[in-house]
Amino acid sequence: MLSTPLPLVVGSMPDEQQRISDILEAGVESPHVLFWQYDQAAVIMGCSQRPNEDQEQRSQEAGLPILRRRSGGGAVLAGPWMLSVTVFIPPDHPVAAQNIIEIFSWLEQIWIEALLACRVPCKGVDQQLIEQSKVISQEENLKWACYASLSHGEIVSEDGRKLVGLAQIRKRKGVALVSGLHLYPCDWDELSSIVVGSREPGVSLQALNSDAQGLSGVSAEQLLPDLIKAFIARLPADFQSQF
Repeated sequence: MLSTPLPLVVGSMPDEQQRISDILEAGVESPHVLFWQYDQAAVIMGCSQRPNEDQEQRSQEAGLPILRRRSGGGAVLAGPWMLSVTVFIPPDHPVAAQNIIEIFSWLEQIWIEALLACRVPCKGVDQQLIEQSKVISQEENLKWACYASLSHGEIVSEDGRKLVGLAQIRKRKGVALVSGLHLYPCDWDELSSIVVGSREPGVSLQALNSDAQGLSGVSAEQLLPDLIKAFIARLPADFQSQF
């Protein structure tokens, strides 16, 4: 059962990335979940994106660090508005044996049930939505942004705006499924200004995304503990033992 206080770590993005790396390096011996809320804003690039000098200069001028994470995807503006949830799975666990679509679908269902339980209207994505998002991302030159397109297992609002993004890290000693929920909106203009040197793409990114507070009409502060409890309640029994 869920213990008190709430199993939430409030800390920096580098500290979270180090925690994930350390757990995977040591080996995932039992299923467990890490809930993390960032205590400061930072621009986070995907593992295949290397910040250039211009991006580093703009980030410095904005007073924000710019970092690379170990999972895939595009650039993200992380901060207190985001709840990061990492599910760790032992390499010999049945869930770890699933392919990427199956394992993301497994996590998708947990997220949808938890969000709906907290009165955040949402749905999963289908192939049509995924393909449509790729076209928009290409046409509007947004492929650099993580939340500009959709992939299998991700969660959107009822009108198709992205709410939860997913990524995975597979290592010999375990699997980490990383997901990010926008509790309330980030500054999309600032993200695009730092990454591409223009605030204009931020308008498009804002239109493509949603957030739990806006969809539910409930404050992020009130939603956060309820969402964590609802997420835990919908995990398989062997994932709940840590709580």
